[in-house]
Amino acid sequence: MIALITTLIVLGIAIYLLKQKIEIKWIMFLSGILLMIVAIFLKIPLLTEEKRSGIPFFDLFKVIGNVFTNQLTGAGFILMLLFGYTAFMKQIGANQMTVDLLSRPLARLKFKALLIPLFYVIGNILGLIIPSASSLSVLLMTTAYPILVSAGVSPLGVAAVIAMSATIAPTPLGADNILASEALSMEVGTYVFDYHAKVSLPVIFILMIVHFFWQSFCDKRESETDDLIQLSSIEKEEPLAFVPRLYAILPMLPLVLLMLFNVGLNKSGVGMVEVTLCSFVLSILCEVIRTRSLRQGFESIQSFFDGMGVGFTTVVIQVVAAMTFVEGLKIIGVIDFLTTQVQQLASAGVILMLLFSLLALSVGLLSGSGLALFYACVELMPQFSSAVNPMMLAIPMQFVSHLVKSISPVSPTVIIISSMLNVPVQRLLKRTIVPALVGMVLSLILSYVLF
Repeated sequence: MIALITTLIVLGIAIYLLKQKIEIKWIMFLSGILLMIVAIFLKIPLLTEEKRSGIPFFDLFKVIGNVFTNQLTGAGFILMLLFGYTAFMKQIGANQMTVDLLSRPLARLKFKALLIPLFYVIGNILGLIIPSASSLSVLLMTTAYPILVSAGVSPLGVAAVIAMSATIAPTPLGADNILASEALSMEVGTYVFDYHAKVSLPVIFILMIVHFFWQSFCDKRESETDDLIQLSSIEKEEPLAFVPRLYAILPMLPLVLLMLFNVGLNKSGVGMVEVTLCSFVLSILCEVIRTRSLRQGFESIQSFFDGMGVGFTTVVIQVVAAMTFVEGLKIIGVIDFLTTQVQQLASAGVILMLLFSLLALSVGLLSGSGLALFYACVELMPQFSSAVNPMMLAIPMQFVSHLVKSISPVSPTVIIISSMLNVPVQRLLKRTIVPALVGMVLSLILSYVLF
């Protein structure tokens, strides 16, 4: 009972700090540490007997050190590799070429009404290879946006679709999918293609239709002659003239190789590390051939390692903070208590699914993303496997954590796009709120039905 009361107090402190606009990763770090300090005072061991240092206070730091070590040798290392590869693709102009080749044919489409739904599909395809919503939004705003607006699509309609790209696309390159698959003890390809895609693909198809009608409805209600939204306000970024069109394939290479070896070739067991490093080496070779200079080709390699550093400071730190919080909950005994209570509930699956999803929605609206909380909660979901299928909990929460980024006024994606358009955030949110809410509800229904 003391442990439960303490946990509620710590959660209260966390909510207060969240309202004070403190980043959620630092809040989770602090919450985990506070829970472990309480455990020390309650004489609850932080580590097993053979792993203890002999001084409980230093055991706390040993727990945190173990979390860092586990992440840097597991999922965290994969995430850093993917960030490095994405940075290298940007450095050599491959990402820009991919976006241009996919979006430019839309401008020649005769049926302009189809531009919005088709562009939403393209945005999700690009989300497969560029999982970072912020990075993809900037790239699309400087490449695809001018093309589509010139073709006659409303600026806010395009912006809304961009804000909802890189959200629920079934990509094995996404940090959330990598961490979820590890927590659920399966290969990332299995999680993405056998479970995630069963929900995400129908939702994407329906949202394509929702965008078509909702953006058309908003266009009729709003005046699209607003002087604040002009094509000239976006600095159009043309593909680099010296980048071969063949480079458009390179950002997709890890995804293609992973699917080839884990789906097409009877699941050979080739992992994310192997396909990413293989793709990186092939990309370096392409650069050497293109520049006809070994020195120039290798000079761009530094961007790969710079990108790995960005991956560590952005995503991996969030994961470590989430795992620290989870360790605190486990040590103090809250997880065991909740597991026992859940097993006694007849409708535990529905209650837990709604609870996790509402948590992601609430935290996401306040912080701009529910992913940090998802990283923590997905670790707990296998604990409830005796009462409910963990997929029924993981996928809805994951989708809500992503979709909330397009309706939160403090979301980096929303702020970036509205700033580039020079419009109030509220105008963009009017365009995204209906599709986002529809996507959340559909993910809950489909997860309940399928799992």
